[in-house]
Amino acid sequence: MKMRIRNIFNKYLYTKQKKVIACVIVSVLVIGGVRAAVLNISKSNDLILVVDTQNVELGQTVSTNIDDYLDHDKVSNKLAKKIIKDTEEKDNLKYIKVINKDEKGNVVSKEEKDYPKVGNYEINFTYENESATVKVIVKDKTKPEIKAPESIDVVQYTNLSTFNFGELLEVADYSDVEEWKIDISKVDVSTIGTYDLKISIQDQYKNNATKTLKVNVTEAPAVSKGEVAVTEVITDKNGNKKTVVTKKSNNKISSNDFVAATFPISNRGIVKSDATNINPTTNNGISKATSNTASSSNKGGSDSNNIPHTHNYNIPIIKVVHHDAETKRVHHDAVIENQPMYEEHIVCKVCYKDFGKYCGADADDHSGDTGHSYESKDVQIGTRQVTVKEAYDENIVVKQACDETVITGYKCSCDAIVFFNFFSNNPLLV
Repeated sequence: MKMRIRNIFNKYLYTKQKKVIACVIVSVLVIGGVRAAVLNISKSNDLILVVDTQNVELGQTVSTNIDDYLDHDKVSNKLAKKIIKDTEEKDNLKYIKVINKDEKGNVVSKEEKDYPKVGNYEINFTYENESATVKVIVKDKTKPEIKAPESIDVVQYTNLSTFNFGELLEVADYSDVEEWKIDISKVDVSTIGTYDLKISIQDQYKNNATKTLKVNVTEAPAVSKGEVAVTEVITDKNGNKKTVVTKKSNNKISSNDFVAATFPISNRGIVKSDATNINPTTNNGISKATSNTASSSNKGGSDSNNIPHTHNYNIPIIKVVHHDAETKRVHHDAVIENQPMYEEHIVCKVCYKDFGKYCGADADDHSGDTGHSYESKDVQIGTRQVTVKEAYDENIVVKQACDETVITGYKCSCDAIVFFNFFSNNPLLV
């Protein structure tokens, strides 16, 4: 058996030609192994990222710097510096654009924010022959932030269905918001007291925020001719808006004043009021691979410019009604007094004995007997009734003539009018 194996070996290898073939085979194997090793080295992955998907809350700044996504634990410092220097970045991020308008709808400024809109995006990195992609998903899951006074003072009989709560309320959100919803059903404006008022608002992505305020219904101040009781919206020294109950002349009522009615009001259900976002001045954090979450300050923002007009009936329609003076006839009886009646008598100066009228002889005898002297003096002999003031009739004024300011309805700034149905206290739209 050993001999047979040796013969086979000598037959195939122990010739010059066959030795050359063997060398060629060995060389091919060696070169192939080297090439495979080189290829294996050239296919090494240097562009190693921490994440391939990034979830971002609306309002956060999204980093596009490869340094924030590179996995430094798996790349040497020297190589990391080279990757950061030589990597190219491309993305399809779309950023929020805000157009700010004044109260009249005029554009006052335009700006592009440093955070992207809600949507799905990609950030593509290219380094030498390598490429990597980070998917960015921007969502809005944060509810609006409400800024409102803890309590609101309103004058009794204020019609809350026409009250512009938007003057007192502020909302901050990175998305567009809908109208304020105000539940006035628990506020009895016809009865002085304190009541709960629930307000709520929702953004376009259905994030809802609510808050409960106190409404203080106060007694109307006493008004003079040509004045009305109003609830006025003012701004204090700290920039906060609040209401005060006061009185104003008819010619000084402004669109920020809410004139009280003169009859009981019945509140029903939920009313709506316009809402305006506070545009953000800064973003609410940076979103990158090493920091996936950030808190939101929700200071508003919107790229929507078409805001539909909503009627706000807060301008009173006033009518002046003249009332004549009211009088009545009053009878006054005569005024009678009892006055004393006097008569001249002879009276002793010492013992005051009254000798009557013209009794000179008796007085002389008395004076001779006693040595007393006498004199003539007025002595009251009775009384008599005297009319001091004659009886008379007098017309007196029960109520002075006056002009009364009557609110017949309210109108919007667009001149749409709502009149009151005084039989049911319900508004009649015109």
